[in-house]
Amino acid sequence: MAMRISPIIAQLGKLSIGSTTSRTSIRLAHTTKRRKDERIEPSFEPGHGEKIFIFNHFVDGMTVYSHDPVLKANRAFRQIPFNGKKLRPAKLRKDYWRPLAMIQFPEGQGEVGRSVYQRLRECKKLHEYAWDDSVLYGENGKTLTTRQRGRRLNDQRANTIADMAAVLGGLGKGNKIVVEDTAAVKEEGESQAVTADEGKTLVPATVWWANALDRNYAKKWTDNVTHELFDEALLEPIAGDVASEEGESQKAPAELVTDQELTKGAEQSQRL
Repeated sequence: MAMRISPIIAQLGKLSIGSTTSRTSIRLAHTTKRRKDERIEPSFEPGHGEKIFIFNHFVDGMTVYSHDPVLKANRAFRQIPFNGKKLRPAKLRKDYWRPLAMIQFPEGQGEVGRSVYQRLRECKKLHEYAWDDSVLYGENGKTLTTRQRGRRLNDQRANTIADMAAVLGGLGKGNKIVVEDTAAVKEEGESQAVTADEGKTLVPATVWWANALDRNYAKKWTDNVTHELFDEALLEPIAGDVASEEGESQKAPAELVTDQELTKGAEQSQRL
């Protein structure tokens, strides 16, 4: 005896088969179109990547990298791992964060700065997640508690400075601070690159420090790195300021940014 199928069920079956086929064909056509098109390069604003700002939590020792002089909470929280209960801040208190250093590259070398930024973030991840057994024990050989181990993992100040020295010295596969076409650089000018001890040609970089003694956390710095202090820096005049109209530069304070830059960054974030 042949089984009868309701016309409504048969119609629904046709609709489902047809919709599945159409979705599959659309998906395949979309995939084929993306493969044929050229890769879309990301667009950055002029000067993006030429400066890397490093902020430090002066109580817990946590560090955060940023391309902006004003620390933003949503981007900072992505760089803070969970190492234990109540060890990750619930909100970003800017009065606990201080500028540790700023890495500055020559004008037009934003691509190099973005590459260095990526390598620094990768090294930070390794310190926070790929730690060895030395983190489990204290000075007396006693096993640390979960909270003690979490606080030790949060304190990345020394590791961050050591990573800065290593990455600026050419560490990392694909690090664009290493100049591959040396002949082209020599044609532009010898001041555009410096030859390190290992024979690598590196792009020069300047590290501005809030504390001059922090650079001693790294064992060695390559010749392409120049060290300066924020106290000895001169900021460019801010548009609309009285000093800028007179053509005078502003003396940088002990911290990384001035109150005017903080206000300017806050106004821009509110507009966005």
